[in-house]
Amino acid sequence: MRVAVCLPGPGSAWLRLFRSLAWGALLLSAGAAAAENVARLAVIVDDLGFRQAEDLAILELDRRVSVAIIPNAPLARYMAAEARRQQRITLVHLPLAQGPTGECDAPVCPRREWSAERMRQHLAWAFGEVEGAVGLNNHQGSLFTADLAATRRLIEGLKLFSHEQPSPPFILDSRTSPQSRLAELAGGSGFRTARRDIFLDHDRSPEAMNRAWNAALAVARREGSAIVIAHPHPETIVFLRRSLPELAAHGVALVALPEVLQEPAQQPARYGYPAAGVAYRSSMAPPGP
Repeated sequence: MRVAVCLPGPGSAWLRLFRSLAWGALLLSAGAAAAENVARLAVIVDDLGFRQAEDLAILELDRRVSVAIIPNAPLARYMAAEARRQQRITLVHLPLAQGPTGECDAPVCPRREWSAERMRQHLAWAFGEVEGAVGLNNHQGSLFTADLAATRRLIEGLKLFSHEQPSPPFILDSRTSPQSRLAELAGGSGFRTARRDIFLDHDRSPEAMNRAWNAALAVARREGSAIVIAHPHPETIVFLRRSLPELAAHGVALVALPEVLQEPAQQPARYGYPAAGVAYRSSMAPPGP
């Protein structure tokens, strides 16, 4: 079922104003936890767009919890509109090829051999489906993000797409593979980046989620911040409802994801290699499903 929502076009003045206001509000609030030298925890819930009841329950959580929406999901536009109404940080959750077979559970995924321009087209479609998104992270992608050349072309495509936007999106590396090059290449190309520290609900038993949560708190105390990725499972929703309000008692501050981003690496951007218009060797035609 697809829920019809009347939305402005992706290039509309309204949407540009929304993005500017969202970033402005974040900049005004950013740094408060850091100034108090408090350990910071950012929580992102992936895979929104498929289960309305669970997704809406996630949107009832503290607004500092970010959401990542799969662009081809049947409820992607609806959930993006709801998150935008809340001024909640939203990411495009981009499906990418996983190893070892290279399969992807979306109708159309970026192919590793695509040119930067072909990547740009796909990203423009994806951000159009998740209007208001200010960042991107990978769904699966253990094969893709470990491929240096493919990841570089994806970043170059995002750079081309960013030329059309009021501000460039940030990139969260979900780190589905220890060999991922996504954050490294994104930072070297001028994007603000972050890396996931803990998956909360790989095992959804209460004991396992408690262990993962405590590990995240330990990272936050040791490193100053930590990033947790969760999913809209009923067990996860119950856990987050209970655990998020208790963070302050543990000496940890819940923060919006942009507050723990790393600034771009101080090195020349790798934009333009290879040439953006190089033909791609793929039979997949137009962007998106």
